[in-house]
Amino acid sequence: MEKLGFEKNKRLVRDFNNVPTQIWLGGGHYSFKSKFEAKWAKYLQLLKDSGEIIEWYYEPHTFYFPNEKTAPVQYTPDFLVIENDDTEIYQETKGYHDGPTNSKLRRFARHYPDEIIELVLMRMPKKGKSANRIRVANKYVRRIIDASVIFKQIGEQK
Repeated sequence: MEKLGFEKNKRLVRDFNNVPTQIWLGGGHYSFKSKFEAKWAKYLQLLKDSGEIIEWYYEPHTFYFPNEKTAPVQYTPDFLVIENDDTEIYQETKGYHDGPTNSKLRRFARHYPDEIIELVLMRMPKKGKSANRIRVANKYVRRIIDASVIFKQIGEQK
């Protein structure tokens, strides 16, 4: 009898239609989990090339949440950006902001209060559950960036 993927001990995986994307950028080859991550990396490289930031790194560090008995017990931010004053800022990119993201951000803020994190959204939701989740996330991040505004300014298309 087929159980349709609801077997015991089988993790439910959400499909957000992310398309893994490989690109050459800044002299290196990168494998991103989504087109949005690749577009954001291109933007960060533009900032680096224009001298607005020192450097950026893709998934450079995994943070562990000790003594947590439920998921998430670890978290890997998408990007680390080194600003011109040597400030290190982690950035999490999201095409769709779901509930588990807030759990990661909340635990990150609690376990690593000296680290700075920003949330980069493909577009800012105006209403509904996603907008409510953004309001909650705002408590745990330095700022929330609407990437659609930036991409429009620099002429980057969808």
